[in-house]
Amino acid sequence: MKRILVCPVCKSKEIELDTGGYTGKYYCKNCGYIGSYVLEMTEGEYKELTEGEEIEKKKDDKMRPKGVRED
Repeated sequence: MKRILVCPVCKSKEIELDTGGYTGKYYCKNCGYIGSYVLEMTEGEYKELTEGEEIEKKKDDKMRPKGVRED
């Protein structure tokens, strides 16, 4: 089973080792995150994560009163 690395900030799969792996840190090409902490999961787990976030966002949009903007 193949494992993928996922950014803990933006949930992107565009993760690579920073400076050739010498620092032990990862770099996210999507949001610029640099750190030693990343999520490691299977493709199925990643799909569940992204689908769950979409459901939460839709739920939040329904709960927001009409005419109120989120800044």
